[in-house]
Amino acid sequence: MDWYQSLEKPKYWLLALAVALATLHLTILDQANQPNLMSLSVLVWLTIASLIWDKKEDLKLNSGLFSSFFGATLIAFVMIRGVSPAGYHTLISPLISGLGLVLIASGIKGLHQYTKELAILTLLPLSNIFSLMLRAINLPTLTAMFSNSSLWATGFQSYRDGVFIVLPTGRVEVYGVCSGAETIMLMFFVSILFLFLVPLNRIQQLICVTVAVLLGFVINGIRVCIMTVLVAFDYPESFEYWHGDDGSLIFALISVLIFGAWSWFVYVRPLTLVSDLDQNIDQDLLDDFDSGYTSKS
Repeated sequence: MDWYQSLEKPKYWLLALAVALATLHLTILDQANQPNLMSLSVLVWLTIASLIWDKKEDLKLNSGLFSSFFGATLIAFVMIRGVSPAGYHTLISPLISGLGLVLIASGIKGLHQYTKELAILTLLPLSNIFSLMLRAINLPTLTAMFSNSSLWATGFQSYRDGVFIVLPTGRVEVYGVCSGAETIMLMFFVSILFLFLVPLNRIQQLICVTVAVLLGFVINGIRVCIMTVLVAFDYPESFEYWHGDDGSLIFALISVLIFGAWSWFVYVRPLTLVSDLDQNIDQDLLDDFDSGYTSKS
C-alpha cells in the first residue's frame, strides 16, 4: 500500500525520468567508446544528484501547464533522437534534457532553484572549447620536455627531438592521446565540480584548479615515461596497452584519486573538523544554560 501511494507522488516520477535520461546519456557514451567523456559524465550526474539530495526538502515542485508542456517537448526531442546514437549529441543533449526536467518539475519561475545543476550541465559542451585552448599551447612539446627531463633525471640516456623522446634503443612520439589533453581536461572539470560541492574562497578555488591541472599533466607525463621505457626494452604489447584508451583511462583515474585524497585532507577534513567543533561548542553552551536554569529553579 505504501509503495502504491509513493507512485502517486510526482517527485518519484521525476526521479525515474531523471534516472532514465542519465542512463540514456551514459549508454550512448559507452556505445561511442568515449571513456574520458564517460568518466566526466558520470561525475557530472553524481554531482547533480548530490546537490539535489541536499536540498530536496526545500525544492518547490509547482510547474504550470505551459512550462510542463515545453519541458516535455524538450525531453521528447532528446529521447527521440536518442533512438539513433548518431542523432544524439553527447555534449548538448544532457543540458536540453536537464532543462526540460527542471521545467516539468518547477516551471520557469523555479529555474533559480537549479542554477548550479544547469551550470554543471553546461560543462559538457564547454569541454570542446577547453580542448581547443589546450591545443593552442602546444601541449605535446611541453609533455615531451617534461617526460624527457624526468627520464634523464632518473638515469636514462634520453634526449628530446621536437615531440620525439629518444633513448639509445628506441623512441616515441608524443601526440594525440599521449599529449595528455584529455586527462588534463578531465582534471580541470573534476576540480570545477568539486568547487560546486565545497565552499571555498577565491584563492583556494584557484589553488584547487591549478593543482588538478598540474596533476593531470604530471601523471600523464609519467605515463609517457613508462611507454618510452617499454619501447626501449622492446615490449610492444605492453606499450600498445598503455598507449590505448584503457591505459589512458587508468592514469586518468589515478589522477582523480590523488586529487580526491589531496582535496579531502586540505579542504574537506578541516571544514568537517570546524563544523564538529561548532556543534560541540553550541551543545556545551546549551548544557550550561540548562544547568544554570535548573539550579535557579
